[in-house]
Amino acid sequence: MKVDLVYLWVDDTDPIWREKLNKSTNNVSVGKESADDCRFKNNDELKYSLRSAEKYAPWINKIFIVTYNQTPVWLDTSNPKVRIVDHSEIIPQDKMPVFNSCVIENRIPFINELSEYFLLANDDTFFWNKVDENFFFRDEKPIFRAGKKIKNKEYKHLYGHSVHKAYQKVKEKCGKSVPYFPHHNIDAYKKSDFLNCIKEFEKDFDETLNHKFRTPEDIQRVIVLYLAVVQNKAILKEIKVNPLLKIFGIKYPDSEYFGLKKSNLKNIKNSKAKLMCINDSRKTTDYDRKKMVEILEEKFPKPSEFER
Repeated sequence: MKVDLVYLWVDDTDPIWREKLNKSTNNVSVGKESADDCRFKNNDELKYSLRSAEKYAPWINKIFIVTYNQTPVWLDTSNPKVRIVDHSEIIPQDKMPVFNSCVIENRIPFINELSEYFLLANDDTFFWNKVDENFFFRDEKPIFRAGKKIKNKEYKHLYGHSVHKAYQKVKEKCGKSVPYFPHHNIDAYKKSDFLNCIKEFEKDFDETLNHKFRTPEDIQRVIVLYLAVVQNKAILKEIKVNPLLKIFGIKYPDSEYFGLKKSNLKNIKNSKAKLMCINDSRKTTDYDRKKMVEILEEKFPKPSEFER
């Protein structure tokens, strides 16, 4: 089984990209949450995430980095195992530029040469310990790791609202759905499942494609896994671990998610999870970012083959 790895990445310090962002925010009505700087902040996490992939998931076939007219200065683009995918390759020209991660993620299956089996990651997600293909796929089916239960309420923040909408859409079409939030980490997909879902919810995906910035009405990529689980094409796995078991080291969670702030730094450093997400937020300070880089440098000190 060939399994590819896809990242979304942006360098918010690029003046050309910043100019396009500012121009787009001036031309479109954008909610504060949609264009917050923390959504685009680059702390060089991608470099360490690639190091983590090389160290703990060396079986990965090929790596695609999806971005908009940018290339990390440290990336060795001559390496045949990694390729930059510009937004123009997968997003219609009349919809660009796009600053909506939902739109970009929904176009991932249109990447040329992408394998049937792939992992989708953001640059703030890491392979924190050794994993193999069976951690992500079993009997050729993706494993969907689920976290908190979805409640029957109106979610105010964009992420919660879009995930709840995906849950409802599948429930309306299939009579049942998956009442869980995704684990907010590296996810496994089959390209055929993704394309099938786009066909099943074509109107909703087309509507999302028109949104340059995130909106409450976006279709979130989790809908692909919700539909796949309902159709018995994916395997649902809850990742909740009893806190007492975790304290005594009897069982470690498959994945952990931490907001990047001072109070979480120790937990991040000491985590025994297989996967890690370190999420920048409005509360994140430059001190927090500095300490995060120190943790990542300590855990992944060796440059990967993807660096110059």
